[in-house]
Amino acid sequence: MYFLGAVAPALDLAPLCDYLTATGWASQPSLPVSTPIFEPNAFVFTQKNATLLLTQQAYHDCLLMADLAIAMAGTATEQFVGLGKPAITIPGKGPQFTPAFAEAQARLLGSSLILVEQPADVASVIPSLLHDPNRLQHIAENGRRRMGESGAAARIAHLLEQQLLAA
Repeated sequence: MYFLGAVAPALDLAPLCDYLTATGWASQPSLPVSTPIFEPNAFVFTQKNATLLLTQQAYHDCLLMADLAIAMAGTATEQFVGLGKPAITIPGKGPQFTPAFAEAQARLLGSSLILVEQPADVASVIPSLLHDPNRLQHIAENGRRRMGESGAAARIAHLLEQQLLAA
């Protein structure tokens, strides 16, 4: 089982790596051959049959490879949902991802976003979500409908180019 951690480049991973090691995760010196994402600067940890890959450079790859997200971010969560995938969010204590923001984002993203109150609640949500193909299909359709089809940036650039050339 793989867990992918896409972490903002500005954050220091040392405290997280220290915590993982202290809680029984074994740091690996290199990427295993079977790693779904190749990122030479990634941190890899294993515990029993689980592998955790932490990256600050391969967000796009994580976005495409993951089946679901556990998120505490705004735009990153919306990008994930736009791919038709479910996101579980936990309101934080930070200045940006507050309970009020999380509730507003839940209204925006609808059934694609599962808002839980406490981190411990995630453990019960994941199995029920992954074992419900009808719900996953609904989430896929909802995410694409609410966020639109991919390629918006290219379409916007093309329209701007047409407008500028016509002027």
